[in-house]
Amino acid sequence: MRLLTAQRLVLFSLLLLLPTFLWAADPGRGVLSGTVRTADGQPAPFVSVALKGTAVGTTTDERGFYRLAGLAPGTYTLVVQGLGYDATEQQVEINDQATADVALAQTTRELSEVQVLGQKRRTASATRTVQELIDIPMSIQVIGQDVVQQQNAFDLATLTRNISGVNLTGTYAGQDSYQFFNARGFNLNNSQNYRRNGLMVWNMGAHFNDNIESVEFLKGPAAILFGDVAPGGVMNFVTKKPLNYDYRRLELKVGEYGLVRPTLDLSGPINEKGSLLYRVNTTYQQSNSFRDQVRSNAVMFAPSLTWNVTPRLSWNVEYTLKKTESSDDPGLVSPTGTFEGLRQLPHSRYLGEPRMQYGFTDQAVYSTLTYQLSDTWRVRNLSSYGYTTRSPYGLSLSQPDEVGNISRYEYNSNQWFDTRTVALDLTGTVQTGPVKHTLLFGADYFDTNSRFTESAGYNLIDSTFNVFNPRYNQACISFDNSTYSPFRFFYERVGVYAQDQLSVLNDKVQVLLGLRLNRTRQGNKYDNPADRPTNVNPIATARPISPRIGLVYKPMPWLSAFASYTNSYEVNAPADYVGAVNENAIGNLEPTVATQYEAGVKANLLRERLGATLTAFHIEKNNITGTYYENRLDPAAADFRYFVYSGGQHRSRGLELDVNGRVTPELALTASASLIDARIVDDPAYTAGNRLAGAPRTGFSVWADYQVPLRTLKGLTLGYGVFNRAGYYGTNENLYRTRGYTTQDAAVGYAYKQFSTRLSVTNLTDRRYFLQNFSPTTWEPQWVRRAVLSLAVKF
Repeated sequence: MRLLTAQRLVLFSLLLLLPTFLWAADPGRGVLSGTVRTADGQPAPFVSVALKGTAVGTTTDERGFYRLAGLAPGTYTLVVQGLGYDATEQQVEINDQATADVALAQTTRELSEVQVLGQKRRTASATRTVQELIDIPMSIQVIGQDVVQQQNAFDLATLTRNISGVNLTGTYAGQDSYQFFNARGFNLNNSQNYRRNGLMVWNMGAHFNDNIESVEFLKGPAAILFGDVAPGGVMNFVTKKPLNYDYRRLELKVGEYGLVRPTLDLSGPINEKGSLLYRVNTTYQQSNSFRDQVRSNAVMFAPSLTWNVTPRLSWNVEYTLKKTESSDDPGLVSPTGTFEGLRQLPHSRYLGEPRMQYGFTDQAVYSTLTYQLSDTWRVRNLSSYGYTTRSPYGLSLSQPDEVGNISRYEYNSNQWFDTRTVALDLTGTVQTGPVKHTLLFGADYFDTNSRFTESAGYNLIDSTFNVFNPRYNQACISFDNSTYSPFRFFYERVGVYAQDQLSVLNDKVQVLLGLRLNRTRQGNKYDNPADRPTNVNPIATARPISPRIGLVYKPMPWLSAFASYTNSYEVNAPADYVGAVNENAIGNLEPTVATQYEAGVKANLLRERLGATLTAFHIEKNNITGTYYENRLDPAAADFRYFVYSGGQHRSRGLELDVNGRVTPELALTASASLIDARIVDDPAYTAGNRLAGAPRTGFSVWADYQVPLRTLKGLTLGYGVFNRAGYYGTNENLYRTRGYTTQDAAVGYAYKQFSTRLSVTNLTDRRYFLQNFSPTTWEPQWVRRAVLSLAVKF
C-alpha cells in the first residue's frame, strides 16, 4: 500500500460513487423474487435458483431469499435444485414485479447434510458479503467438515497443508503450544492475521477445536476488510452455529503416544416455537509425544445461543474457553552445526527440562446481531471481548562444543492480553438500470492492551548439558515471581470502508471498487505518567489508506476469470522493540506497506461437483521493519542481543492451484500445488537475493477419499494422501537450508446408521523431517508415524 495523494484519492472516490448515480432506467425489464423453504417451513439457504432454458440464475441467501432482475416479460419455468436432491420446477409469469415462493421436498436436517462444493460455496464472515467464491476477485480457499472428518484432523497444521502456498514453519514451544505459518512467502502476523468469524484472535494457542465448522483462507493482502495485516493472507475460523433440529454427536479419538480425545456436540431448539436455539461443543485432550519427556493436555468449552427475535432480527452469542498446558520443547541443535549433523541424534531426543511448561488460557465472548432491513438490505453488528493469559517458560540453546555440551538459557514471564472489537456492516444490492450493485459500507473499532511481568530475560542455567547423554532435573531453574511492568502496551485502530461490486449482463462482467480509511495508535501507557522515561519513544500514530480494485469475467456460469489490485499495511512502533540494543535510537517507524497484483481462473467442473482455482500473484513489501541478532550464527553466544532496522524491499511472486470437491459421487478430491519465488530485493540487514525465511519454493498435496459403492460394503470409505514441501531457509541469513519432505497418510472408515468409525495413519512411511524458525541452527523434529482411531455416534 502506498499512501495516495489527495488527487488520486479524490479520483478513486469518484470512481467508487459514479456508477451509482450515472444510470438509465430500463422499464422493459422485470424482476422475480421470492423465498425457498424446506418441507418443515425453514428457510433453504444457498440453493440454486434459475430460469430453465436461459443463462439467468442465482443462489438463495441465508434466509432462503432470491432475486432475479433484468428479465424480459413472459412465461418461464423456475428451477430450484442443489447437489444431492431432485430439482423442483414451478411455472412463473414475469411482468414488472413478480413473486414466486418455492417449497422443497427436503427437511432442514436433510438439506444441512447436502454439501455445497467447489466455487459454489459462499463465505460471509470473512468477506462480509454473501457471495459465491466464483464471483469474488481474489483467491479464497475453504476447508470444511468433509476434509476434517476424512483426514481425522484435530490440529490446524493437518488442515492447512491442503491449501496451496500456506506452510507450517514451526511452533513457539513445541507440541500444542502455538504454530507459525507462512503464506505466499510472508510470515503471518500473530496479532492480526487470525480471525474467528471475522474478528481478531491472538495466535498464542491451538486454534482448531471441535467448535470450528470450517477454515477459510483469504490469500494475499486483505487490509480493506481487516485493517493492518501481513500480506500473505488471513486465516478465518468459522464456528458451528445452533441448529433448529435436535443434534447430538459424541466422538472419541484414541491413538498412539497416549492420545485420548473425547468430544461432544449438542444442538437444537430450546422453546416450542424454535426461535431460541443452542449449541454446545466441548473437548478434552491429553497426549504424550514421540519426543522424550513431552506431554500436553487441553480443554475447550464453547456454548452458543441464537435468538430469532423476529423473522428479520436474530442475535447469536458465543462463548469460548480454551486452556492448554504443554511441555516446553526447544527442539534440536546439530552437533556439527549443520543440517546433516542432526542424524547423530535420535529424533526423540529432548534437550529441555520436563518441569518447564507452556501455559495458555483464552476466554472470549462474541456477539452477532443481524437485522434484515428489506429483502435485499441487512445491517449487522459484530462485537467481541477476549481475555488471554499465557506463561511461556522455556529454554534457548547454544551450539554444542566438540564433546556435545551446550549452554541452556531459561526465559519465563507471565502475560495477559485483553481485546475488544466492535464492527457495523451495511450490505445490500441496488439495481440501477442494467447494473446490479452489491454494496458494503462499514466501520470498525479495535483495541487491545497487554502487560508483562518484568522477568530477568535470558538466564544461564547450565553449560554442561550433553546432547548425547542428557540428564534432566539437574539444573537450577526459577519461576517468574516478578511484578508486572508499570506500563501496558496498547494498540487502537479505527476504520471506515466502502465497497461496490458492479455486475452487468447477468453477472458476466463484474467490477469491484473498494476503499478503507484507517487511524491507528500504539505505544506504552504508564500507570503513572511521571514514571515514563524521557528516552522512551512517543506513541506512534498512522493514517494509512487501503484501496481495492477487482474484475470478474464469466463467459459461462461455471467459469470465471478475475484480476485484482490490493494492498495492506503493518503498523510499526518503537514500543514493540523494548530491549533492543538500539531501542533508544529507533525513532519513529513508518508502516510497512505491501501491494499485490493477482489474476486467475475459477471453475466449477464435472456438473459443479469439483471446484478449481488457478492464480498468479506478485507481491511487493516495502519499508520493512525487522530485527537481527548480534551473533547471527549462535545468538546465545551474545546473550541474544538484537538490533532493530527499518527499510528495504521484499518480493514474492508465484503460481497456485487449488482443487476440491468430487470427481464422481463416490470420489472426493482435495489437491493443491504452488510455485513461489520469495526473495529479498533490498534490505539493510540481509543480503539482496536471499530467499525469504519460511518460504518453500514448491509444494503440493493430493488427498482422495473413496466411498465404496458396492451394496455389500455400503458405508466403507478409503482415504489416501500425499503431502510435499520443498526445503527452505528458517531465517533470512540463508545459512542452512532445511531439507524438503514428502509424507503419506492413509485412512479407512465405516459408517452404519448413527455409528461411524475411522482409522487414520499419518506419516505412513515414518519419514523423519524437520522445520526451522527463529534460530538458523535450531530445528524442530516433526511427528513420526502415528495411528489414530475415532469412534462416533449420533443420538
